[in-house]
Amino acid sequence: MALLGGFWGFPILNTSPGCVGGPTLQVMTTDPRDALELRLTLRRLEAAEAALADARRSLDAVLTRSTAAGPAPTTAPVPVAPAGAGPAAAPPGAPAPAPVYTRDSFLQVHPPQQPKPVKPPKPPVPTETKVIRAIAVVGSLITVAGVGLAVTLAIQAGLLGPLGRVLLSVLLAVALLVAGLWLDNYRRTATDRDTAGMTAGVTALIVTSWLVSATILYALVEILEWWPAWLGALVLMAVWLVFLWLAVTRELRAAAVCLGLSILPVSTAFYNVDVPVTWLVTLLPLTLLAITRDREYPQARLVAAAIAVVLQLWLFNDMVYVVGFIPPAVNLTIALLGIGSALAFAAMTLWFPKDNDNANLLTGIVAPLALLALAVPPASDTWAIWLLVPAAVGLAAIGYLHQDRLGMIGVCATAVAFVLVWTLTPPFGAGALIDNTIVVAVFFVAAVITVLWLDHRHETRVWPWAFWLGAALIVTGNLSRNVLGASPLWLTDHVSLVQALLIAVFLGVTITRRKALMDFPVWAQVVFAVAALHLSMVTIVTAVTWLGNLIGGNAGMLLGYLTGHALVSILWMVLAAWILLAAKGMSAKASLNAGMVLAIAGVVKLVFFDLGTLEGLPRAMAFLVSGVALLTIAALRARRRQAAEQVSAVEGGDEHATDQQDRQPQEQHGQHPTQGSADVEGEVRP
Repeated sequence: MALLGGFWGFPILNTSPGCVGGPTLQVMTTDPRDALELRLTLRRLEAAEAALADARRSLDAVLTRSTAAGPAPTTAPVPVAPAGAGPAAAPPGAPAPAPVYTRDSFLQVHPPQQPKPVKPPKPPVPTETKVIRAIAVVGSLITVAGVGLAVTLAIQAGLLGPLGRVLLSVLLAVALLVAGLWLDNYRRTATDRDTAGMTAGVTALIVTSWLVSATILYALVEILEWWPAWLGALVLMAVWLVFLWLAVTRELRAAAVCLGLSILPVSTAFYNVDVPVTWLVTLLPLTLLAITRDREYPQARLVAAAIAVVLQLWLFNDMVYVVGFIPPAVNLTIALLGIGSALAFAAMTLWFPKDNDNANLLTGIVAPLALLALAVPPASDTWAIWLLVPAAVGLAAIGYLHQDRLGMIGVCATAVAFVLVWTLTPPFGAGALIDNTIVVAVFFVAAVITVLWLDHRHETRVWPWAFWLGAALIVTGNLSRNVLGASPLWLTDHVSLVQALLIAVFLGVTITRRKALMDFPVWAQVVFAVAALHLSMVTIVTAVTWLGNLIGGNAGMLLGYLTGHALVSILWMVLAAWILLAAKGMSAKASLNAGMVLAIAGVVKLVFFDLGTLEGLPRAMAFLVSGVALLTIAALRARRRQAAEQVSAVEGGDEHATDQQDRQPQEQHGQHPTQGSADVEGEVRP
């Protein structure tokens, strides 16, 4: 059955049965306006369906979080025990017994962690939107090129002077900005069409207006020379802040990203090493960083980090290979910029993290470390190099405050900063020895504080300890070279004695906190032990050489040097013997490993150093006492092992005899050893 109706120009509905699925609805029209209206209606329906799908996904996410965070049921069915089987069961409504809390953190009862809600998938970008964005970008570029060609033609024809060009360019920038704002307002209020593709047009218009404005200011300063450089830089900063404010208030994230990409050419064009006011343009990446506080859309922060690193690299390259002679103020400014940018990116990333872990890694760890590294060359041979130490400490503090891995990385970076300061610090005017001593003194004070801090936090990772121990070996390199290079003259100065005493304090504090090193892998413990032995050798030889020079002059200096090395070899062997034979509070495995390391180190030193460097009585005494110590270790250790085996054998025989005596009375009564207990249980059993 079909219902046919309609007049001229109206749609006709046909509801006749279909071939397969039953009745169908067919829309037939002869008016093109009705067809256009139907297409618009279908587009609105599609937009409404998309909005409903987004709302459904959001509701599902809310329900998922509510279900995960909801209270757990307070009652649970309790099985009823049979009568007479035990004490009465608790009623179903009785509260459950409170959990027992212990002092051990791994035994405490923790609330269940809520699962992280699953983010709804982003709707795919339609092909039409992609095409519109590409057209907008190409159109903006072609527009700028066309305006440039028109202005060039007018200039060649003598129709447009310099003032006219500037005014026309200003009108163009204002017109582009007004058009972009109007299109953005229309995009927000329009409901009768798809406005997704308009965002690209808004971004293109606003970014083009910014580029035209920057070009005008550059022409006024560099080409026409109507404005001084400092005025152009100040106006540029004001215009930049206006465009950045528009991007933030109107939530134009794509525009913010494009503005960030333009920072590098704009800042390099306006930077002038001879005009300090123009140095303000190097702060453009930090202004872009300040607006990236929302959790989503990490693109702007990534762009800011990348531009900051590249800009710091350009400043260093420009100062070294282009300018040549660099005033100290410029070096200090570039170093401060790198250090301040590193701390800003680390703090911003940890205080306002993004949902993307890779973005947080790049902007919170990689970029700050790169900025600190790029701040080193301009700070070398200036007092700014000392700022690396508080900067690295700041990174560690930010990381530990937020319980992030940046804390451990900052601790390692602090050790590296001390090495850089020790290498690149400017002279104090009193010679290299005193310079190194001051740096070494500050380093070992910081090293002692770091050891106490790591022990307080129960740090079991190898890398923080390894970085500081490696830094200790580097900053004591001058003493080590003189101790191993048979140059006792350099060990007689009082600054060498000060360094030796500082090393002794560091070793003493580390030994008192040796329990923190017990969880390290075996290879790490061996490496740390060898490094500690080396530092102990440097300390002892330096102190004995200085004392010999104080007592006997040059002859006493040489004798003290030889005696110091002999004492080190003897001390290592005696210490190995004590650990292997008489040390208390150490397990057999720990004492064996520590004693082996000491004994091997002593033998290596005797064969490869003392035999060729020492002479006379010190060499003979070193070999004699060390040999006796090794023989004592071998004899007493073997005797102890035999005694332990005999004691274990005797204890095993006593236990076997006791078992035989217990079994004999039971066997005489014809009773199995386990039968008596069964009888007792049978008597008690009802």
